[in-house]
Amino acid sequence: MSKYSVFFTITLLVIISVVSFWLNNEVKKELKIEESKLSNNPDYFLKKFVSKQTDEHGNLNFSLEAELMNYYSYNDESILKKPAFKKYEEKKKVLDLISKKGVIFENGEKIKMLNDAQMIRHETKSKKVMKLLSDEITIIPDQEILSSDQKIKIIQEPNIEIDGIGFNYNKKTGLIKIFDSVKVHYDK
Repeated sequence: MSKYSVFFTITLLVIISVVSFWLNNEVKKELKIEESKLSNNPDYFLKKFVSKQTDEHGNLNFSLEAELMNYYSYNDESILKKPAFKKYEEKKKVLDLISKKGVIFENGEKIKMLNDAQMIRHETKSKKVMKLLSDEITIIPDQEILSSDQKIKIIQEPNIEIDGIGFNYNKKTGLIKIFDSVKVHYDK
């Protein structure tokens, strides 16, 4: 073997070793990044979370409060502990929605109330108190829509109870649509 062939072979082996070492480190970095994205740890959290939205005149439109909010960037969701959603009209609270757990998703456009969700529409001059109970209620605050595909129970004071599966409540129109298995109990 000539000196050049030995030199060429050693140089080639050194180059292959350096490239292999570099590729190995890059793959390990990529794996660490992917693993950190899938961790169960929140990116940040807030205790006693409060968010408020006002109308163009500065009047309170709605508020969302929770004991704890954890934000996860990998799925762009915030998990809430004991959330409370409150809707206001003309400086008066007209709607309360509480649950044990909540999720804010779709860039904050939707809120899902989970685990024993309870909605209370407060009494007005023309309407009595109404309660809606379900295991899951989705809120679209800007469109004033509540919905669910779970079992629901509506209690309309003084003496109406409605059971069903799935509903859509549009606050602007005042209509509640129940999708399936509707049972109404009315006491005179």
